[in-house]
Formats: sequence, structure tokens, C-alpha cells
Amino acid sequence: MDVVTMLFMSLVAAAAAAGFLAFEWRTLRNRVLLFWSAGFAVIVLGSSLSLLRPISFLVGVWVANGLLVVAHLLFLFGVARFTGRRIAPLWWGLLLPWAGLLLLPAGLDPTPVFAILNSALVALVALRAAHGLLSRAGAPFEERTAASDGLGFVFTVHGAFYAAKALLVPLPGAFVSIVGFKGLLIQVSLVEGIVVEVLLALMMAAAVRRRREEAMTALAERDGLTGLFNRRAFESRAAGLLGTMAARQEPGALLLLDIDRFKAVNDSFGHAVGDRLLVTLAEVLTKVLASGPAEGREAGPQREAIPARLGGDEFVILVSGLDEAAIRDLGAAIRVRMAREGGRERPAGATVSIGAALFAGGCAKLETLTALADAALYEAKRQGRDRLQVRRLAQPAERVSGRRQPDPAPLSSGRGCCA
Repeated sequence: MDVVTMLFMSLVAAAAAAGFLAFEWRTLRNRVLLFWSAGFAVIVLGSSLSLLRPISFLVGVWVANGLLVVAHLLFLFGVARFTGRRIAPLWWGLLLPWAGLLLLPAGLDPTPVFAILNSALVALVALRAAHGLLSRAGAPFEERTAASDGLGFVFTVHGAFYAAKALLVPLPGAFVSIVGFKGLLIQVSLVEGIVVEVLLALMMAAAVRRRREEAMTALAERDGLTGLFNRRAFESRAAGLLGTMAARQEPGALLLLDIDRFKAVNDSFGHAVGDRLLVTLAEVLTKVLASGPAEGREAGPQREAIPARLGGDEFVILVSGLDEAAIRDLGAAIRVRMAREGGRERPAGATVSIGAALFAGGCAKLETLTALADAALYEAKRQGRDRLQVRRLAQPAERVSGRRQPDPAPLSSGRGCCA
């Protein structure tokens, strides 16, 4: 296949990639796709202008190959936006050395210099894009997926190819004529360009789509006000954690919590204040669960915790690896912190009652633990509120009575290690 035909194929592939990503943007509405689509559109323009190189060296070579560097800079800034990593605008300064090529002496053969500098600049930008997608150092990129890693791998291979190309240009016969499309590296570059254009477009769209799918999944699992897991997500994750705890014979507890006199807060101060109290309690749970063991206590087994909002002012935590003393420390930390931070939203402060169902390890059903914790919470309310009441799961599990009234429907999932 002749070089002009391959160049035309590369042009068509780039045009298809630009159109494909623009269409994906209409569906996904992610501006990253516009950066990448614009990059491919610039490649289309550069490839079109390269056909003029027998007529105009300035347009067909200098402008056309410079646009290839511009396209990769657009790819890089799209990657930066996608990953949330900062890229200095000074990267556009890479175009200055390319502009300096116009100062080459008239009698010098420009082929090696143009080819080496173009390949080196493209390699540098492509490898920087790969680093942004694959590196775990620096600013965190928490939304890495297999698709984004695949995109990073394509940029890595593409950058490595152009780095090797820069080193091979001086070899005799590698670039015979940059104007006449003669030389082995020109042919190989066109083939590589066609393949990479297709792969980049597919991986770019896949990376953005995957992120959107994960965001939608997370949204469906989260409580809209507090950001904690909702009831359905809690039931699903609790079943898995209970199974793991049973296999490891780990102790743990299920805690039910609610804000004391929450209805009175809503009636007296308004629902906006009530909502802020709910958010405050969610933040307190997150902070306390993320902290280490209480001062003076040795670190026990590594704990796993699943906090969630069940509805209204009722929250739940399933936590593993803690004995009764540690559970009491945890409850105390929650109550103390809530009393301090909840006072910012309510002049009289805010207190929390907690009912805990403890189990020493082995089989425990979620519905049984919920009923037991609910009974403990009722007892904490009856004894004056602002306290933790503990009940221990008997072996074998006994039916629990004495549920508080009125009471929302208990967690319906009977799934667990015994289900």
C-alpha cells in the first residue's frame, strides 16, 4: 500500500474518531470528550495539509507536523481534566522549539531535524498523559478503572514508539525525504497512527462511560442528604460482611442510632435545622469510624464498618472486630462528638441514643441483630436518652421482644451467614 493511501486512511480514522467522541459528548456531556475530539479534529487538519508538502514546505511540513504536537497537547489537557491532575499551561511552550525550526539555515537538509524534534515532542506529551492516567503518586486519582488504565497503556505505547522513532531517524534510509513521503519510518508511523487513533478513541469513550456508570451506581446507593449508604445498599453490604465475620469468627456489633427529640427540633427550629443535624450526625459517624482506638487502649483486630442512614433520623452501623469495651468506647466517642458539633445547629445541643447488638462471632442474621439493637435503643430511650444500651446475642439466637412503638419497618433482609 502506498504512503498517500495510508495517509488518507489515517485522515479518515482521525475524522471518525473526532466525530465519534463528539457524538459521545452529546450523550455523556463530559467536556473531557470535547478536548479529545478537538485533538482528533486537529489531526484531520494536519493530515489534510500534509498532502500539500510537495507544493509548500511551510504549510505541508511545518504547519502539518506542528498540528500533530498541538493535537497531543489537547489530549494531554483532556487527560488532566479527566484525572483532576494539574497541568501547567507552560506545556504549550513546547510549540516554541517547533517555531524555532523556521530559523534553520536555508542550505541545511531539514528532514532529520524536523523528524527528530516532532517525534520527541509527541513522545514527551504522550508519556506525560500516560503518567497522569497511571501514576499513583502526587494528587490522588481515585476513579481509576480498567478503561482508564487501558487508555494510559495506549498512551504509553504510543509515546514509546515516538521516542524510539526520534532515536532511529538518523539511521541511513530511515527518513529519505520528509517532503516526498519516502522512508520506512514514515510508512510505519502512518500504520501506527491509524491503529492508535482507533484505540485512543475507543478507550477515551470507554473511560468516560465507565466513570459515569460508577457515578450512577454510587448515586443509587447513597442517601441524598447525608451521603451515607441508603437502606438497600446497607442490606447488601451487611450480608457480605456478616458472612466474612462468621468465617473468621470475629466479634462485632450492629448499632442503631437516632437523634433525641428530633421531631421537636423540626417543630421548633424548622426542617432546615433538622436536616443540618442529620448531616452533622453522618459526619460524626464518618470521622469517629475513621479514627483509631481510644486513648490508652491497644489496637485490636482491624475493624470494618458500614454506616448508613435507614430513614428519618435513624442510622445504623455494622462494625466488625470490636469487643464490648471497644463498642462502648465507640458509642461514647459518637455521643461526645455529636454533643459538641450538634450544638452549632441547635442552641441546646444535640444528643444521640444508641442501641447495640453484640455478637461474639459465628453465625448472625441481620434481621436478628436489628431486632436486638432496636430493643436496646428502646431501652436507652426509656432510661433517659443520651446513652448507649448494649444487648448481647445469645447462642443460639433467641427471639427478641419489646420493640418500641411506633417503629418503622425493620430491615427486611434475612440474608446473612445463616440464611
